[in-house]
Amino acid sequence: MQKYLFGTLTALVILFGLTAGTVLAADQPDLSPPPGLSKAGPYEGVFFGMVYGDNNSRAIMAMALTHRDGLVEGKVYLGDGLLVDAGVCGSNKIPSMLQHASGMTNPNNPNELDVRTNVNVSGFDIGIDLNSIVSADGDTLTAEALIDLPWICGSDPSFTGTLNRLQ
Repeated sequence: MQKYLFGTLTALVILFGLTAGTVLAADQPDLSPPPGLSKAGPYEGVFFGMVYGDNNSRAIMAMALTHRDGLVEGKVYLGDGLLVDAGVCGSNKIPSMLQHASGMTNPNNPNELDVRTNVNVSGFDIGIDLNSIVSADGDTLTAEALIDLPWICGSDPSFTGTLNRLQ
């Protein structure tokens, strides 16, 4: 169960990335507006920075995002090094990966993204709370994610990150 739990947690941590720079330059999405949609929102662009996890672990994160009519979509790259410490349920480093991600911004504040999702892992409901905000000048994206593990594991892992706009 421990191996399955962390395999699934690895995939879930990528949801945190809603919050790619030169790493994705060769595969950068078209950031021009599709016909019929409004102008770009504050999450639109390429962001690059660090994500910090348990036990002073950290990893590079890069994202290339589009943001139209409240919908944020794009590619997220997470580098090696981030550690998930799930208390008595064990700990594991998350391997580097490239993932597609999407979500909706707060209708009252397009600079804010609050997402709550639940995933069932081996009969346990695992909650993920993601909160991110783009600064008023649009140059910095800060985010925090909390993985709500079953009480038997002990503490809930959390991740924070700050990414800067490259374009």
